Amino acid sequence: MDLLAITAQLSIANGTVLNEGTVPGLVARPAPPKAARGREHDFLFAHLTLTGPADETAELAGELIEALGKRFFAATGSVTSALRRAVIDTNDQLLRRNLAAKTTREGALSCAVLHGNELFTLQVGEGLAFLGHNFGIERLPARPPQHLTPLGRSAGIDIRFAYHQLQNGDMMLFCDPRLAHLSGESLSDVLVDTEIESGLDELLDIVAGDTARLMLVEFADELPSTLPLTFQHSRQPAPKPAPPPKPAAPKKEVGAPAVAQATAKAHPATAASAAPPVESPAANDGTATLEIGARRVASTSARGLSRFTAWLAAAIGRLSARPADEPSVHWAIPAAIALIVPIVIAAVVTSVYVQRDTVADVARIKQQMMDEMLAADNVGGGSAEAQPHYLAVVALAAEAEALRPDDLEVAGMRADALDALDRLDGVTRLTAGVLYEYEDGADLARIALRGGAGGIAVLDRLANRVMFHATDDTYRTLTGEQPSTIGFGGQAVGAQTMGELFDVIWLAGSASETRDSFAMLDRAGSLFNYFPNLGDVGGVALPNSSGWDSPTAMATYLDRLYVLDAGAGQIWKYYISSGYTQFAGDEAIFFSENAGLDGAVDFDLYAEDGSLVVLYGDGRLRYYDTRSGRVRWDETTLAQGGLATPLVAPVAVKMVGSGLNASIFVLDPGSGRLLQLGRGGTVLTQYRVMDASGDEVLTQATDFAVTESPLGVLVVAGDRIYLAENN
Repeated sequence: MDLLAITAQLSIANGTVLNEGTVPGLVARPAPPKAARGREHDFLFAHLTLTGPADETAELAGELIEALGKRFFAATGSVTSALRRAVIDTNDQLLRRNLAAKTTREGALSCAVLHGNELFTLQVGEGLAFLGHNFGIERLPARPPQHLTPLGRSAGIDIRFAYHQLQNGDMMLFCDPRLAHLSGESLSDVLVDTEIESGLDELLDIVAGDTARLMLVEFADELPSTLPLTFQHSRQPAPKPAPPPKPAAPKKEVGAPAVAQATAKAHPATAASAAPPVESPAANDGTATLEIGARRVASTSARGLSRFTAWLAAAIGRLSARPADEPSVHWAIPAAIALIVPIVIAAVVTSVYVQRDTVADVARIKQQMMDEMLAADNVGGGSAEAQPHYLAVVALAAEAEALRPDDLEVAGMRADALDALDRLDGVTRLTAGVLYEYEDGADLARIALRGGAGGIAVLDRLANRVMFHATDDTYRTLTGEQPSTIGFGGQAVGAQTMGELFDVIWLAGSASETRDSFAMLDRAGSLFNYFPNLGDVGGVALPNSSGWDSPTAMATYLDRLYVLDAGAGQIWKYYISSGYTQFAGDEAIFFSENAGLDGAVDFDLYAEDGSLVVLYGDGRLRYYDTRSGRVRWDETTLAQGGLATPLVAPVAVKMVGSGLNASIFVLDPGSGRLLQLGRGGTVLTQYRVMDASGDEVLTQATDFAVTESPLGVLVVAGDRIYLAENN
């Protein structure tokens, strides 16, 4: 439920209501017509108090608060990040002014943003606010901070965040630090179970004889039919900034004024310019009193319950009243109603309590996320010390999304944390578009590119089939509307029958079979070749396949086919030119010591010298010299070569290019990254891939293929094929 805000600003000097328009240093502003993305429905409140006489600081306070509003509504991202950046820039603006001016001004700032029914609060220095609920009043901050750095003193400031879920009728008071002696008990008549008009009357009584600049806010689900002209609400355009105040003549001593009189005297010019024909003061007081009474009745009545009770009473009355000319009602009908009604009420009450618990949990998690973001800023957002805080934000976002999916603020803070992690890790973002989506559902597990001529083959585990997509030679444009099936489970090919397929690769022609093909391998050890030039399929049973334990992946080098058998801890070797035979003593790749292949998930070989890279599901990565069987480098080398965040749950590895342009690409859905490594174990680039809606693609990916000149990445995830490129 979206709430609206009704605001009233008030400036008092020694018990006198000053003759001012909008109070300098205070702002209550809806989004301008050309607000940044994500800011269109936000409403900003801000209260800035500067050191020094009010008449000397009014112009500067107005400039700062105006600049703060412009910066916030021009910033993209989450509410918290936009508000934080706006406050930091405003602090820099005041600091530069203080360095150049003779008189230093420091500030106490309280900001808040209404986003739907959520309130995000930020405070700096001695900023003070009170938030009233139907159960009591919260002081913001709850306790005086241990370290206070006012606005404009230094480049680093202490920022305090708070997050609240608002209810209809909640109230908020922004006030000067000089009113820090006020307590929740003394403000109960202002902020609890009241409306803004009567609350303002009570506030005038409380601050009688004092000097203060105040802003009172009521959060409501509907706009009252009448409001004093000096009040503002979030469904009207923002007022123009006020000019510096003129010397004010005393207008009225604050005692127990009527609301209409206080607000009219505070803004006589505005009231006169928009006033209707003159009415008697008694009539004005009567209208205000009537409006206040009506709103109190509306805010405290249980409309839904009363309507339901009325319906229930009418239903029972109709059942019990039986005129002589009407047939009697069977006893089962009222019995059923008597049974169903308590069940419905119990279900509604239970759902309300469950929803309240969910709201409370999400609010708690959001507060923790804001605290972690603030902690990261305090240690220096670009330093390695900030990384654990950003990782904590990502983990908390996952908890919040499990409770409330598609929460925009959670997604915004998670995006901010990921952006910061990207900067720390040197990550480049790619933008992905959907190249093809299977409308009948699919679980795409592998992808292979046809060499030279264009064309993509994908393995669908769900239907146990391999589909071929015709493309141009850049692999970026589909040339056929629908893919064709080139292999499926149960298909008979000569003496072989396709079983459960687990991998597909592009296989260049050899001496024994000169035609290029897509090679498809099933777990029984049967290899099937689809030849695109004629569209025919051949099949052969690989030797020793009856002894396979857990075949996982295959690759090729020269005229040899290699199969990773994680269960047996071997990478089997087959000579294509000899009809996929094995030679005695050379059945598998030799390792000088146990390679621990039982945890391997993928591998590949370098096309020029046959060196081997093996990827493990627990994040290990080993690069082997196949002639000696020794490890050239491993994951510890990567950590020394620039990999700040280790691999989490990688699934695929490819070797792309040759010579100086050769690279190793590793897909790690666990961290949502695609790593590009040099053959020497150095980190070249790390990529993240985002779709058009800003969601991560690689976190759901199962395989990929890389195209060169220009760089493009084809990714399979779920039932989609994505094409990712540089922005």
